Amino acid sequence: MNGADDNPRRHLWLLISLVCIFIISPFVAPYYYGPSVLNVIAAIVLLSATYAVSRRRSFFIFGLSLTIFSVGTTFWLAAAPNHWLVVISHGSLVIVILLFVTAILSYVLGSGKVTLDRIYGAICAYLLLGYAWTFAYSVIEELQPGSFASSGSPIPDDLVGRVMQLRYFSFVTLATVGYGDIVPHTPAARTMALLEAMLGQFYLVALVGRLVGLHIVHGGERRD
Repeated sequence: MNGADDNPRRHLWLLISLVCIFIISPFVAPYYYGPSVLNVIAAIVLLSATYAVSRRRSFFIFGLSLTIFSVGTTFWLAAAPNHWLVVISHGSLVIVILLFVTAILSYVLGSGKVTLDRIYGAICAYLLLGYAWTFAYSVIEELQPGSFASSGSPIPDDLVGRVMQLRYFSFVTLATVGYGDIVPHTPAARTMALLEAMLGQFYLVALVGRLVGLHIVHGGERRD
């Protein structure tokens, strides 16, 4: 846990798990055991993120504790759906994911040469931001039903379908694509969507500028 580059593929496993849940979820969700499969993959994502930030003991201990709590409440929610359990489960996911984003970005934007692991970490942080806002939107929709409306079909009543719809809306907003097929209606939902859109733009500008600067500095050192 002491070296920054003790495992050059530390963030690669997290990136693979994120891409897997993103691609697999539409195909397995409609089946009976689909939600259980997605919960298992989501647990793998959280554990991979915990491993990715394990170079710093404080982040590792706190992240592991929140991960265990989030995984436990997620499986409890799948077994016994409950209004406040949705709020607690998805709220804890927002907190733990943002913690992972903070830890990963502190490594990616820190001093040192630009490596593949830093690039993997930057992509992971971007994807995790989209997932964090997904569950934040879910909490808003749970507390204020009707916060989001779809022009094509209504927001699904089942939790898995709703999360998938809000995940789509989250990443569309993060990338500022703005298809307009799902729109926020309440002030809380609109504020969160606005914050995500601004964050998506600032993230790319700050990240590219920092990585290019690090590459120029350390590339010059290698030439010297």
